Amino acid sequence: MRDWRVRLERLKALAEDQAGTPEGDLATRLARELTMDRHRQLAGFDLETRNRVDPFMRQALELGGKAFWRRRVASLTAHHCDCLCSFSGQQARLSGRRSSVLVAEHLYRVMSRSIAVERAAWLGSNHLLEDPRAGRDFSHSAVLALEHRLVTLRRQDQEAAESRALVRSDRKALRGWLEGQGVTLKPDVPFAYAYTQDGYEAGYRVPLQGAVEDSG
Repeated sequence: MRDWRVRLERLKALAEDQAGTPEGDLATRLARELTMDRHRQLAGFDLETRNRVDPFMRQALELGGKAFWRRRVASLTAHHCDCLCSFSGQQARLSGRRSSVLVAEHLYRVMSRSIAVERAAWLGSNHLLEDPRAGRDFSHSAVLALEHRLVTLRRQDQEAAESRALVRSDRKALRGWLEGQGVTLKPDVPFAYAYTQDGYEAGYRVPLQGAVEDSG
């Protein structure tokens, strides 16, 4: 397991250094494929063995800011990687298989950074830097587009029945594990915002980079 984690971290580092290039896209794709390969390996084990080889974990996630749209991105990322994201005040935590948490953390950084860059550029070009509501509406519209993209990708996924069964089993086991840790989850409160077309289009420019395009 240690060798697998080292390989994953090296691939993620390569993707970070070369983001937006063919090499960066390839590195991110390989990181996701490596994680999926690990899941397929675990599919043949019983739950006790899976828990020993790739245990559940809770890990703090640095959101990079207080804006509520960042919580939405974290939740979307976690769900897409078969994890859960919980919040306590300004603190966020990812919960799931260790392999999935590592990928979810990486994808959150990529997605949130891209939206923040798009937001800053749009506010500046429209002379709205002093308008917090405009920035909020733009960011939430971008997250809405991102959510639509991820839902579409999951619907298009042709994951094997065995893999789907493993995901369902792990979700149930994860909730049981969290209960054993004394963690109680409840839905986040909805956040009102006004839709903007520019923000929505920006959400379609978030670089899912193959890592997400291939995921289940």
